[in-house]
Amino acid sequence: MKKNFLLLLLLGLISTSCSDNSQTNSQIVVPTKHNKDLTLSQIAEIQAGLGTIMVEFGHRFHIVYYAAQAKNWDLAHYELHELIEAQEIAETTRPKYAKQLKEFEEKYLEPLNKAIESKNWDDFSEKYSQTTKRCNACHAETGHPYIQYKLPKSPPLVPSMELK
Repeated sequence: MKKNFLLLLLLGLISTSCSDNSQTNSQIVVPTKHNKDLTLSQIAEIQAGLGTIMVEFGHRFHIVYYAAQAKNWDLAHYELHELIEAQEIAETTRPKYAKQLKEFEEKYLEPLNKAIESKNWDDFSEKYSQTTKRCNACHAETGHPYIQYKLPKSPPLVPSMELK
């Protein structure tokens, strides 16, 4: 969420500072630390798509499960929080899916988080299964029935984080 806020703040400041200028917002040039100037249109076009964000989502969802299984509830909570932040980026960059994504967060991710906070494996396991089923149903509803999340049989390699 912080990333979205900062991007929107930057765009607002640029827009405000250029309001008297004849340039359109898409023509405003922003310097980067890589000695490259980009227009706001170029910056908008390179925002990660939903598919890219869902790769991060799936990876973090995988970590959440195995962290909870190992009773590393702090790691499970952290990864779920980061997963939600990634999803919120998708809500901003792909507004046609924003309502579905927000509803998914409220109906599935928040209850999953409550199970993590209560450190209740049985409740967590049930909520994780419900969340997975909803993910896959949503993929089918949005024309991507071939994308089906299945929990990998082993924990992910997570440098410097103990899952077991």
